[in-house]
Amino acid sequence: METLQRISTAARRLWTQWSISQRVTVLSAVVLSLAAIVGVGLWSTQSEMVRLASQLSPEDAAEIVAQLDAANIEYELSYSGSTISVAKTTLNRARLASREILGEGHNAMEVEDSIWADPNVQSIRIQRQLEQRMAASVARFTAIREAVVHISMAQPTPFVRDQSPTTASVIVDLVPGAGFSPQDAEAVVSLVSHGVEGLRPADVTLMDTSGRLLNSSQGLVADVGGQLEYVRTLESHLAAKAETLLSQMLGAGRALVRVTADVDFTQSERMETTYDPESKVKLSETIKSESHTGFGRPTGGAAGTPSNVVRPTSISESPVTTKVEENTTEYANTETRDTVKETPGRIKRLTVAAIVDLTSPEGGEGSTITTSEVESLIKQAVGFDRERNDEINVVSSPLAGLSEVSAPVVPLWEQYAPLVQQLSLGLGALLMFVLGLLILRRLQPLNLPSAESETTDESVRRLAELTIRARENPELVATVLEHWLDDESSSDSTDVASARPRRSAA
Repeated sequence: METLQRISTAARRLWTQWSISQRVTVLSAVVLSLAAIVGVGLWSTQSEMVRLASQLSPEDAAEIVAQLDAANIEYELSYSGSTISVAKTTLNRARLASREILGEGHNAMEVEDSIWADPNVQSIRIQRQLEQRMAASVARFTAIREAVVHISMAQPTPFVRDQSPTTASVIVDLVPGAGFSPQDAEAVVSLVSHGVEGLRPADVTLMDTSGRLLNSSQGLVADVGGQLEYVRTLESHLAAKAETLLSQMLGAGRALVRVTADVDFTQSERMETTYDPESKVKLSETIKSESHTGFGRPTGGAAGTPSNVVRPTSISESPVTTKVEENTTEYANTETRDTVKETPGRIKRLTVAAIVDLTSPEGGEGSTITTSEVESLIKQAVGFDRERNDEINVVSSPLAGLSEVSAPVVPLWEQYAPLVQQLSLGLGALLMFVLGLLILRRLQPLNLPSAESETTDESVRRLAELTIRARENPELVATVLEHWLDDESSSDSTDVASARPRRSAA
């Protein structure tokens, strides 16, 4: 206790010795120190926030927040409400509360990165990270809003010689109204196949959220939807070419062309070999020569003939040499081998129907073009081929419902009505601003001279006069002060005497 008293006494003595500025500085430092201690304590007691879900749409984020509020789980929103974080201690509860909204992708097992983890689990974690990176890369395409990538790869093992190949499936959510061409699908497949080791483009499957296959290993042969789209695009393209050509000559809305295409989607491959009998090439030549020497007359004639029969003679026979030569030459004609591969999408037959309005418009001259000329132009535009047995039918008739409708005449005051409305609003705002300034000017207080200021000036003037007189006659001033002090002491004694009876009476 004595120590505390000494410390308090020393502190009070030190406090009385300080000036006002020093006291304010010390108090400010103490307050800041206490605020820092309290802030650090509150910050250290807060729970560690971990991410529950990210890249959420506003609808999904609102549903997850509603589920967390119902489960009484604290959360934080960040990145414009697309990311939700919860305390690490309540992460499992938050996942259970929002499992229906997040789906299987977010509810999947989270693998912790640790040196003591199972190697198989580590490979799964690496594969999942690869899938997420590939999905983020695919989602960067302009026509793709979101993508999900699944990769299936066999675990490397030295005990299996022939392992199943790596495959991948990609599901994309296309932007409504955005075009997604086969070239875009090929680009996505190429991106995924080059981003995964051992993955071939033929083992990648690409589809959209409606279940439509966007790529096929066999091209248009196996994709029926792609075949229909190809035929529709081809027919629209040929019809638009013919209509554009006729509209430049007859006018807009005076020609209607429809094309029906019979397309062959069969893919075939054949090999053709052609020989040229006029040109020959010597491949090989063999010359065989034999010689034989013996006694006797040379035999002649064919075998079994009288001339070939040896007749005995008494004269000694002279030696005879026999020589046989055999020449074999092998020739080959010029050979040409061609491999012809027919791709699907070949046009087998075209059927064209057209309606043209060759009548003269009102107030204009009659058309000088004939139906046969129109038919000839359409044939040239669509690529008419008689060998394919293409057909065309052109009919000259007015087109109902395509007459030009004159635009309604808008009155002048209706054209400038929005401008007048904006000007009136601007003038009204300016008028209200001026009225506000006038009202504020009226409400300003008036600076009138107060009685206190006049009294102060008068007292200052009198004090100055008294000072001058005191300097001129100090004895008179001392006498006056003595009389004032005597009067004050007598009045105080009277007040004390009058107060004593009152206390006794009480």
